[in-house]
Amino acid sequence: MEIHPFVLGSMQVSAYVVTDGGDTMIVDGPEGAEQIVAFCNERGLTPQVLVNTHGHADHIQGNRLLKETWPEMALAIGKGDAPMLRSPTRNMSILLGAWLKSPEADLLLADGDRVSVGSATFEVLATPGHSPGGISLYASEGPDGRPVVFSGDALFAGGIGRTDFPGANHNTLIESIKTRLLALPPETIVYPGHGPASTVAQEAATNPWL
Repeated sequence: MEIHPFVLGSMQVSAYVVTDGGDTMIVDGPEGAEQIVAFCNERGLTPQVLVNTHGHADHIQGNRLLKETWPEMALAIGKGDAPMLRSPTRNMSILLGAWLKSPEADLLLADGDRVSVGSATFEVLATPGHSPGGISLYASEGPDGRPVVFSGDALFAGGIGRTDFPGANHNTLIESIKTRLLALPPETIVYPGHGPASTVAQEAATNPWL
C-alpha cells in the first residue's frame, strides 16, 4: 500500500490517494482536486472509489471534478451525511458565498462496512460528532506495516473537529474519538482531514481536548 497526501484549497484540506496492487482510492475531494487528477493521470491510475469522510463543503468541493474525470468511480459517504452532498445549507457552502451541490453518492457507508483497495481492506468506523454521519477508515496494515486510520475532521494532531456547526455535538464527538479511534492500536498512524499526521498513542497522551 502507498499513501500519497495532498494539502489543497483555501481551507488547507488534507486529502489522500491510496494505491495498492493497481487499485486506487481517494479520501476526500477538496478544492484544488485538479492536483489529484494530474497525479493520477501521470501515474496511469484510475481510482475506483472516492470516500468523503464527511459532507462539509471543504471536503466535497472537488467531488464533481473527480466524478466527471472518472465517471465509473464510486462516490461514497457515511449514510448520515449523504443529504449534505446536495444541500448548500447542510454542507455549509452557502456560508462561504457558494452554492455547492456535489453529485449524489453511489455508495452509502455504515459502521463495519469494508472498502477494498487492491489487497488492502479498510473498515468503516462511525465517528459522528463533527457531523452527523462522519466516518473514519481503518486498515490494520499500512505502507510500513503499521495500522493506519483516516480520521477526517474527527481527530487532528493536537486537536479535534469543531462542534459549533449544525448537526454537530461535542459529547458525541468525544465519545466517538475515545471509543473508536483511541481504541485502535497505539502505533496506528492517524491521517486527519487537516494538519499533519500523528499516532493514536501521541493523541491519547498529549491531545489537550481528550
